[in-house]
Amino acid sequence: MGDGIDRLRERFRQIPDGSYLIGLSGGADSVALIHLLLPDIRSGRIRTEAVHVNHGLRGAQADGDEAFTEALCAKVCVPFIAFRVDLGNRKDEAAARDARYAVFRERIRQSRMDGLILAHHANDQAETFLMRILRGAGPEGLSCMKFESQMREIRVFRPMLGLKREEIRRSLLEDGIEWREDSTNADPSFLRNRIRLELIPLFETIEAGAVEKICRAAGLIGEDCDLLNLEAEKLYRKAFRGRHLDTVPLESVSPALLSRVLRRWWESTGPVLHEHTLNERQTTELAETARSERGCVNLPGGYRACKGNRYLHLIPPERMVHSPVCVTEPETCFGSFRLLMTGSEGNPGDGKRCQEIPPHFTDGCVVRTRRPGDRIRPFGSSGSRKLQDYLTDRKVDEAFRDEIPLLCRENEVLLAGGVGAGEVPLWKAGEDSVRLTWHGDMPWMD
Repeated sequence: MGDGIDRLRERFRQIPDGSYLIGLSGGADSVALIHLLLPDIRSGRIRTEAVHVNHGLRGAQADGDEAFTEALCAKVCVPFIAFRVDLGNRKDEAAARDARYAVFRERIRQSRMDGLILAHHANDQAETFLMRILRGAGPEGLSCMKFESQMREIRVFRPMLGLKREEIRRSLLEDGIEWREDSTNADPSFLRNRIRLELIPLFETIEAGAVEKICRAAGLIGEDCDLLNLEAEKLYRKAFRGRHLDTVPLESVSPALLSRVLRRWWESTGPVLHEHTLNERQTTELAETARSERGCVNLPGGYRACKGNRYLHLIPPERMVHSPVCVTEPETCFGSFRLLMTGSEGNPGDGKRCQEIPPHFTDGCVVRTRRPGDRIRPFGSSGSRKLQDYLTDRKVDEAFRDEIPLLCRENEVLLAGGVGAGEVPLWKAGEDSVRLTWHGDMPWMD
């Protein structure tokens, strides 16, 4: 056996200590990956399990790939497991990739391993870059793959990105190491295959070293994206209030930063969907809504984003409704809020977060959210008003109104958490009283 793999190892990035799955298709790239990792596996520095996913798309060829990978792992003493997946009516490359990553995620969850190692190399990177250019990707898409990344809950490593396809195959041939060929790689109906078979060779005739230069461009774009994402993360932390995003810190930021903050908000707060990242059109519409005085935009999963006085609100298709809770001493829990009853502090309170009242005043009261017909007699007012009108006058965003905890006696609102007090007895110094205090996040107070 020659020293082809040993030469590749000089430019193979080292994986951190830990336990990992290895994606093993049986092709030249993943076979080389197994052999490049063998010294670290045998030394015990990393612990691995090779995973092969049989998509069932190529009949006997796919079964042959599975048998080959199992025999390879037995020969090099690497634990091996194979999975067969049913793609249903979807038989395309994207469906196969989704099924493969679903297997990886589940296996990592079961085995509690630290991550996944994949055999993507420089040519894969260049092909991905060109595919994304043709699809009109922005800087984040053009930064392509990185040595280490996070794919949903999977930590992914790609230590072969500095190696080219030709040198990988040349090294395997030199060392007498066999691999399997996927017949679909020659099918020009797939965009990636046409780029691999036609476009990359053309670029190499136009400019020697085109693959390396394309990869360098992707890396430089990635570095710029990392810096922008770091700044966007700082802004996001200032603006984030759960399903409500404070737009004040975002008023003067660049469109590039704003779009990143909005996508970060959606990914952390929105529903878990098959296509979780917002596309360019959705991001643009969301940014326009965030910058407007009022407006709404429809988002995936039946969600809407609506702009209020200050906040951009993410509204689910169905809101969670908490049943009314009878007031109890010393604490009443209602959703994410708590109403505490404590001794007097010698002042009436601000009527928003806290209010002092006579003992037993809350007997028969409940904490709930608003209902049709609710009325409030604003503290110090001579008459009652519709709660809806009261909240409008207080400039409370419509999206907040179904979240506000209310202390009620039948349809009369006595306290609206974070907004104000209704008809409660006037506090007088020296008289016996207790203190009611709301605890919980109330962004409508800002």
